[in-house]
Amino acid sequence: MASEAILANVIDALREEHRNMARLLNALEHQIEVTALAGAPDYQLILGIAEYFCDYPDCCHHPKENAMLEQLCIKFPREAEPMGYLTWEHIDTHQRVIRFRRIVDELIHEAIIPRAVVVNVARGFVNAERRHMRIEEERFFPVAEKCLAEEDWSCIDQRITKICGPLLLNHAENEFKGISERLLKWESSIGHA
Repeated sequence: MASEAILANVIDALREEHRNMARLLNALEHQIEVTALAGAPDYQLILGIAEYFCDYPDCCHHPKENAMLEQLCIKFPREAEPMGYLTWEHIDTHQRVIRFRRIVDELIHEAIIPRAVVVNVARGFVNAERRHMRIEEERFFPVAEKCLAEEDWSCIDQRITKICGPLLLNHAENEFKGISERLLKWESSIGHA
């Protein structure tokens, strides 16, 4: 019963984080379309989303997935083998968002960057991030749920606790409270439009 609670805790937390990331990607996509149509996007919202993706996934989200993948590799190498690319994808998505964040920062500081460059980099990031989360949801999480046993989930939980202790998680949550508030405000304005 305890393992089911740990399994649910880890997997449910990852899925909730994916839902939150999807909401941010929706907001970012909307702002990109405003930009593409020569409108005036909310640059502070765009910057907040870029900063979130620069920091939160590597600090709090990917370590959970990596702990699951490590345990899967130890206990079920054959089942884990097709998932080995996930670690590289985490690195790739981080590099992609760093590039996007740099462009947003340059725009805010009034650099002259062609609108098409901003739009293409942003769309590339959004599409890659969505594809990455979809693969994890459809392939990685189900394999982990199917294969890993109680002792595996206990090991995963211990690794996560070491890497993402409560202080780090609280800091990350507080750091991104502002973006959450801006997102809620944006979502309510879209709902009433």
